[in-house]
Amino acid sequence: MNLIRVFLALSVLLATGATAEPQRRAVPLREALQLAAKQGPDVAAARAQAAITRVGVERAFTAWKPDLTATGTFDHTSAPQEFNPAALGLSGPILTIVAPTSRYGTLQLNQPFLTPEGLFQPGIARSFAEAADRGADESREQVLLSVARTYLTLQGIDGLLAAAQDAEKVALRREEDAKARIAAGTAIEIDLLRAQSDTASARAQIASLIGQRESLLPLLEALIGEPVAPLPAGQGSDAGLGQPADEGAQPWERTYTVRSAIAQVAGADKSVTYDDFLWLPSVAGVAKGSYNSNAGFTGANTYYDLIVNVSIPLYDRGARYAQRHEDQARLQQAMANLASTRARAKANWQGARANLTSSQAVLEQTEAQYRVAKRAQQQIDVSARAGVSTSLDLQVADQNRFQAQSSAAQARANVDIRRAEVAAAEGRLYFDVSK
Repeated sequence: MNLIRVFLALSVLLATGATAEPQRRAVPLREALQLAAKQGPDVAAARAQAAITRVGVERAFTAWKPDLTATGTFDHTSAPQEFNPAALGLSGPILTIVAPTSRYGTLQLNQPFLTPEGLFQPGIARSFAEAADRGADESREQVLLSVARTYLTLQGIDGLLAAAQDAEKVALRREEDAKARIAAGTAIEIDLLRAQSDTASARAQIASLIGQRESLLPLLEALIGEPVAPLPAGQGSDAGLGQPADEGAQPWERTYTVRSAIAQVAGADKSVTYDDFLWLPSVAGVAKGSYNSNAGFTGANTYYDLIVNVSIPLYDRGARYAQRHEDQARLQQAMANLASTRARAKANWQGARANLTSSQAVLEQTEAQYRVAKRAQQQIDVSARAGVSTSLDLQVADQNRFQAQSSAAQARANVDIRRAEVAAAEGRLYFDVSK
């Protein structure tokens, strides 16, 4: 009775877990990559970070924009001030300089005419914004590469799972044959034990592969932004990725990380140029309108001023020179980073291309090995039924076929992964899948 209750409880839990599992839509690799580029959370975060940097371009142009300010003051004082001409023996009305209660107002417009910041800062900001955009593109490339690796790994697992399931079916058939032969007195128990051992090994392999697949599916969902699953092994793995470029074309120069480093150098160089022209004067026009509730000597409550301000920096305690030296050091650092980035990008491309070539060779060998193992297994199976081969021969043939089939499935997935790595190393992974 207790066992029945435990079984019912487990059934309810399994049913609940199955209900909570999201419905995963099977999509080809190309669509999975397009979805990740469009709605992937990591891609969106990289774009948002780049957008923050791009605001610097808008901020740089504020150096040319006018500044309009309005102020108002209400003042009540206990010491009003008046001018009485009679006290000097003069005639005329008493003038209120500061009344007990006074109101003041100003409206001021400041328009820059010439400023070093306005001349150089927009170009500097554009370069750094370009670097941020290319950095976001590089993040997108890496996300797409992770999607491709996860997707193709899942397809490889499906291929391994299919091989393990075939091995299980063969082992179960061997068990039935062994039982029949034992009943007929033509075999001994060791034949059945060998078949049962193969069945247990295949089922253990199936359980391990299912666990790996279930752990990778949530990762694929996190990268893409919705629950999806790969198509069965051998389907939908072609994302239309092009062929590797020749080394003479220097394809690593097209990677976003190199282009970002180039933009960083351009921004640092423009900063040094800006420092060289900080001696330029700043010229601004000021239009100021004022209101004073006390007419005073002017006899008017409102008046305006038109002003031209010229500021010539003569010496600012050495701040300009210190800034110039710092920007020169930053330029050297950016140039060193560019050289390092180029070297790493080239090495990455060379490694990716070499891995693709070797994986293609491995695939050819494993497929040939699988064809041989499959044919050998079929021949030994026929020989065993004719009584020529032993159960040990069958076991060895079955294991060889399973291993060869698994290796071929893994090799096919590896070739597709290496092809995606080459596309990312050439900075064209997103371009190829978005065409």
